[in-house]
Amino acid sequence: MESPTQVSENIDQRKRRQNFYLRNGFRDTNVYRTYNDITMTIMMRGEGTFTMQDWDDIIHELQQFWWPDDIKDE
Repeated sequence: MESPTQVSENIDQRKRRQNFYLRNGFRDTNVYRTYNDITMTIMMRGEGTFTMQDWDDIIHELQQFWWPDDIKDE
């Protein structure tokens, strides 16, 4: 989700969204990624930890579907 710690025009909306997720059993992993100048906070449910390495592993697995070798850039 968009990080509620990043200065933005929709900071109130971001805080409300985070509170919604927290009320519904999610927790902040303290793992952040920035795309196109928007910082995203990674939230999760359940026990355990989630690290940047976990994120990188997931992205690596998904890349085979996002950027298949048989698709050529035009």
